Amino acid sequence: MSWKLKQIFMSNPNLNNNYPNYENKLQPLMSFDDSELRTLFEKHKNEIMAIVVQEITAYLADEDVCNDDEDMFPRRCEMTGEWYVGEIELWKQNGTILGSVLTRFLGYNPHPSARMPVDDYLGLEVLIIYDPEHETFIFEGGLNSSSI
Repeated sequence: MSWKLKQIFMSNPNLNNNYPNYENKLQPLMSFDDSELRTLFEKHKNEIMAIVVQEITAYLADEDVCNDDEDMFPRRCEMTGEWYVGEIELWKQNGTILGSVLTRFLGYNPHPSARMPVDDYLGLEVLIIYDPEHETFIFEGGLNSSSI
């Protein structure tokens, strides 16, 4: 990559758990099945975010899924390199604790555009799972991308 990724942090508290975007600068939407999962997230937040950074960096460095070809999405040349966390979710399913961290990347909008010159461009959702035997989160193996 010709640029480095830089995490930015939104300044506006998200007291009503509304949909955050670059324009409203809301902090992440947080969703936990119960208070136990919220506590688990807080305890493992740094570990979870390290997984997120590793996986999004690997995704964007992969020439097969991200490059500057005219018909490619995402295109690195249209991205600023800045990203933020839009949503964090942990839930229980069949006795397993699963999670999702949705990251959002900023991109340039050419003039003239109805959108802001820099705005949301790409969403990357990193899926995680809790390993109770080792009391740690691991990458579940799933990463979903979307245009935003």
